[in-house]
Amino acid sequence: MIVSYSTRQLERVCGDERAMRKAYGADVAKRLRQRLTDLREAASVEELLHNPGRWEQLTADRVGYWSGRLSANWRLIVGPTGDGLEVVVIEVVDYH
Repeated sequence: MIVSYSTRQLERVCGDERAMRKAYGADVAKRLRQRLTDLREAASVEELLHNPGRWEQLTADRVGYWSGRLSANWRLIVGPTGDGLEVVVIEVVDYH
């Protein structure tokens, strides 16, 4: 899939190893890199369900989005686009 980002700041952080480690710490940055690789290699969002990362479809105020686990608290939130061949990284968040 094609991966795009909701903000330029998020794209900058996710594209730069050093910025990623500074923003999220070494452990979360390592898993974030892996989840982004998983997204690029997947043919569809549904295919992610069979990958590591405990991908799950979200509900409530995040209906239509998916999350991939980065740590016990941190999640990568993505939203598929209309054709399903592209996802938008919405945020990397500690929402617990």
